[in-house]
Amino acid sequence: MTIKKQSGFSLIEVLLAFLILSIGLLGVAGLQTTSVKASHTAMLRTIAITKVQELIERMRSNSTAVPTDYAQARGAALTLGINSNCDGTAAVSCAPAVLAANDIYTWGWSLINAGLPATATEAAVTVDVTVTPPVTTVSVYWNERGQNMFYESTIQ
Repeated sequence: MTIKKQSGFSLIEVLLAFLILSIGLLGVAGLQTTSVKASHTAMLRTIAITKVQELIERMRSNSTAVPTDYAQARGAALTLGINSNCDGTAAVSCAPAVLAANDIYTWGWSLINAGLPATATEAAVTVDVTVTPPVTTVSVYWNERGQNMFYESTIQ
């Protein structure tokens, strides 16, 4: 009687190896999905930070305006401010309050077009005049995957 040596793999070994490989690939796919979601959240937060800082810089450049000229209740960015066609250039001279209203209007439009979720993005500019100097808080709110997100920054 001769004993044959086994050559190759049995079907059970191949199926078991395929099962282990499949579980590993499903884990990698799940990790990829989580990574894409986290990247999207980071992108939206970066946009919000940039937009808040943009308005704060506009406020700093119009330092002769009263801080309450920038105050806006929380609401859709489109309803913020008025368009006065005042851009602060030498060709057009504007009062600080008018420039502030135009800054809010321009910022509101840029916020809408920035890439945040359009139907759920709101903004607010609040001024606390009970302290000296007044403290201004600029906030942007958006809804992402069922979660209310926001970013805010304050200046004096």
